[in-house]
Amino acid sequence: MRISIGNLPLKNIKADIFMHPIKYKDSIIYEPMSEEAVIALITKHFTYDKVPEYINDYFDEMDDGYLFSESNFDEFDLEKLEVGTLLIGRDIAQHPRVENIKKFLAILRDFGGFKIEGIDIPEFFSPSDPELAEIVEAEKRFYLEDIAELESFDGSVVYACIDPTVVKGDELLCSYQFVIANKIKSEKVKIFYCNEDRCLEETKEIKKDINIKGTFGIILKKVDSYPFLKVEIRNL
Repeated sequence: MRISIGNLPLKNIKADIFMHPIKYKDSIIYEPMSEEAVIALITKHFTYDKVPEYINDYFDEMDDGYLFSESNFDEFDLEKLEVGTLLIGRDIAQHPRVENIKKFLAILRDFGGFKIEGIDIPEFFSPSDPELAEIVEAEKRFYLEDIAELESFDGSVVYACIDPTVVKGDELLCSYQFVIANKIKSEKVKIFYCNEDRCLEETKEIKKDINIKGTFGIILKKVDSYPFLKVEIRNL
């Protein structure tokens, strides 16, 4: 199974399952910024009985119920996944917790049998000669940090897409729910947002897609940080 996580589902990527905050067709959703929690839950699910004791102890301390609830990712979605290839997108590469996420991905690769593509992961674990087991354990052991509290993305939020085949520079691509939630009454809007120490104002034409669900819009914008932006939207 090829599972895409952190890639916008509208992009031309071959995957059996897409996981992303923006729901497109039958993709699996989670809240923005919750990739660390989601990948931790996936890692625990596929490796719990296979990892060293100290990692198992870490998993035992995880509050699964809280993580499922706050990330809006549930056990039914988890059961849809199978061991295979995990395609990592730029949302994760640009996530502020990417270094801890890499540790979970290393466990998922080394103990869960997953192939990880799209991001470089250090060789935290490797097969060891029985005579070198203690040395390998000492050198390869690493500690997972506690999963960070999830940031709230209430209000108007857009995703900064870098693919002009998905959305044009003068468009705000969105669902019908986005239009209703943001009280949009015109064909064009002004969006205001601050990013990377700059505040910007842009005029966008509304483009609705019946295959997109939820309350996040999409704009064409290159950013070097996590690509979900909190914005203010005004009718023209």
